[in-house]
Amino acid sequence: MPKTKPEIETNSGEFRPLGPPVKDDHAGQRADGYLSTQFPFYSRATWQKRMRDGLVVVDGATIKASYRLNEGQVIQIYHPQVAEPEVDRGIYPIWKQGSVMAVYKPGNLPMHESGPYRKNTFAHFVKEELGPNWAAVHRLDRETSGIVLCGSSLEVRQNLSKSLADRVLEKEYLAIARGVPSQDSWIEDGPIGDVDSPIRIKKWVVPEGLPSETHFKVLEQRGEYCLLRARPKTGRTNQIRIHAAVSGLPLVGDMLYHPDESVFLDWFESGKSESIIKRVGFKRCLLHATGLTFLHPETESPCRISCPMPDDMQGFWDSLT
Repeated sequence: MPKTKPEIETNSGEFRPLGPPVKDDHAGQRADGYLSTQFPFYSRATWQKRMRDGLVVVDGATIKASYRLNEGQVIQIYHPQVAEPEVDRGIYPIWKQGSVMAVYKPGNLPMHESGPYRKNTFAHFVKEELGPNWAAVHRLDRETSGIVLCGSSLEVRQNLSKSLADRVLEKEYLAIARGVPSQDSWIEDGPIGDVDSPIRIKKWVVPEGLPSETHFKVLEQRGEYCLLRARPKTGRTNQIRIHAAVSGLPLVGDMLYHPDESVFLDWFESGKSESIIKRVGFKRCLLHATGLTFLHPETESPCRISCPMPDDMQGFWDSLT
């Protein structure tokens, strides 16, 4: 049971940051509205209760649900230290030139501190093993393997982030999906946004969603499974997974966008059991960041980085003979 409000000390080290500092476009928002939309793993009513119980602080002070946020403020939530789940620590440099490095991220490793993960993260391992100045420019989902571009200075990371926003930096993914595509290549451009679902964090293609575009090509078909190349032209959360599922090709191992929503709900309730793995087809989502093309921010020369499928994903594909 969590501690009650009078027992909690906000400087106890048991509060941890929730996302980045408040951005200017969220300044003036009520705290409960901001938290329920930006972090929908709790409902608005639950966030209100957590604030009443003193489990949410802003700049070190407890707040009410009606508190109006200011730009740059840091929100922290009560989260006492617990044993962290095991992860795959196998990061390694793929390529390096000047202040830019491409680093391999395994398929069981979160990018940043969240939930039960504090130090078992890509961000922490990069600083620990490759140097304190290195940090990621973009992110991959926890179960997605492949290339993460990193920079050793804030200026380089900002330049690369701008290239990503301007679509100068191009990404390519490999994915294994279940189903038989109706065409060899296609563009899925359904807008992505919030959807009415018992899974609060789930997004989907909805008319009022944000513009989204993914280019798919079938590389090979083996029985009921296909190997896809995906090139996202926008950067929405879970975009490839959503657009593949909308196309009738849910990715192997993907619990969140499995056609049966009870798969994710059962996992959320009881954890990833052998039964869940059997239902989704594999122990992780089989999505891999295989290629990056960009202009080097220091030399302005074009760079192309590639990374083949990891052993677990290749092994699954080879088993489908």
